[in-house]
Amino acid sequence: MQVYTYSWFWKLIYRYANIVVSVLLVFYLIPLAVNLDKNLLLLLPFIISLFLIYFVNKSYFVFYKLVPYKINADNEKIVCSDFFFRKKTITIYYKDIESLTGGIFEARYRGLMKVCDGKNKICIGFFDKMINSNKLITIILSKVDKKLYDNVISKLEEVKLRRSKKTK
Repeated sequence: MQVYTYSWFWKLIYRYANIVVSVLLVFYLIPLAVNLDKNLLLLLPFIISLFLIYFVNKSYFVFYKLVPYKINADNEKIVCSDFFFRKKTITIYYKDIESLTGGIFEARYRGLMKVCDGKNKICIGFFDKMINSNKLITIILSKVDKKLYDNVISKLEEVKLRRSKKTK
């Protein structure tokens, strides 16, 4: 069984960065709210700050639900643990994986990669910043259904073809 986890820096960023950003935005929001009656032009940055606080925290709550900070992978399954709000362990068998989305699975270099178990209706996510994430991606792709594997590979080849046409 191979263990995949994040470095302490990325674990800190993925767990607590929204708190720092939210506090800074609230500190920016307070003077705007106090001076709103004096200058209505401050309404625009006030609203933008509220939206930023909302969307940053909304995306982090999705991360908290999806992203385990420790993944164990063997020949049959992926065992995910160390979630932020949950002490529970999730097991996903490769044969039950229904979809692979995001990140390299959709031919992007960065982003949240989601692995969804169609049988148990659960999804987990991980980022490319995970230590040895390429090995985990390789294991997942080598163990999933051939049709799903071909779908991911076709997306990668399509992007490669588009890039080669742009350079000509």
